[in-house]
Amino acid sequence: MDYLALGFSAAISLACGFGSISRLRRARIIEDTPSSKIRSAHQGYVELIGMAADSGDTALVSPLTLSPCVWYEYKIEEYRRSGKNSRWHTVQKGRSDAPFVIFDVTGSCFILPTGAEVSSHRKKTWQGSSRFPAGHQHSGFSLLSGKYRYTEELLCKDDPLYVIGAFSSRHPPNPAELANHAQANILNEWKQDYAKLLSRFDHDANGEIDFKEWELARAEALRKAERQIEQQLPVAVVHSIKDPKSRRHPFLIATTEPTALSRRFRWQAAGLFILSIIATAALTWQVFSSHGI
Repeated sequence: MDYLALGFSAAISLACGFGSISRLRRARIIEDTPSSKIRSAHQGYVELIGMAADSGDTALVSPLTLSPCVWYEYKIEEYRRSGKNSRWHTVQKGRSDAPFVIFDVTGSCFILPTGAEVSSHRKKTWQGSSRFPAGHQHSGFSLLSGKYRYTEELLCKDDPLYVIGAFSSRHPPNPAELANHAQANILNEWKQDYAKLLSRFDHDANGEIDFKEWELARAEALRKAERQIEQQLPVAVVHSIKDPKSRRHPFLIATTEPTALSRRFRWQAAGLFILSIIATAALTWQVFSSHGI
């Protein structure tokens, strides 16, 4: 009995079977999760549709083509021969984890892409003879042979975005909390010049600040704090979406509309299911053959 062949067939059958279930589950999640507007999205697992934008920090540039982008993933492979075997071996890869933004007509939301499964229409594969592409300016797919193969996938500003993940909002402190914090800072500042504090609030001139005088100082500090807060620009609510870290809730980012993305996952699930059936049939045939059946 060829145990190696049996093990290989069993592994292929299981991997394709689980892969098919995973892809089908993703399709169902996309179909069953309603889209939300950023401003009114609930806290938790949500689906957002909008456009991509940078976060306002340092501009991001892709490593291989030096293209401006908001997110990138790249891979460099080397073609290696060993006896009769030859294959592409990954020598370098990486992806951006810098936050970027999705926005719609109601607001904007930071995307924290760590852990995301990203699918973009901006994906290129080409070949060359050096470790890094000469000039870093190739695009498209080349049929010319080369020792190295490069793959780069980008998300760029104003790309349409579909995102599903864990949504949360951070609200600014309420005005009362801000006023109390500012009041404490003002009082601490006044205490640094005790002589001036006495001149302002020691109404009975006994050289001490008693309870009533201290309450007057606190009231004056609170009024000053409230005036400062009124002059400040309002602090907006900050929304973000990230990896739910749950096998049952994938973190997906795509430039494809939900219907097309769901359809793609269903086709992938069907293909993997067929491969699983073929591998299972091969495994069954090998078992029966080994027993002379």
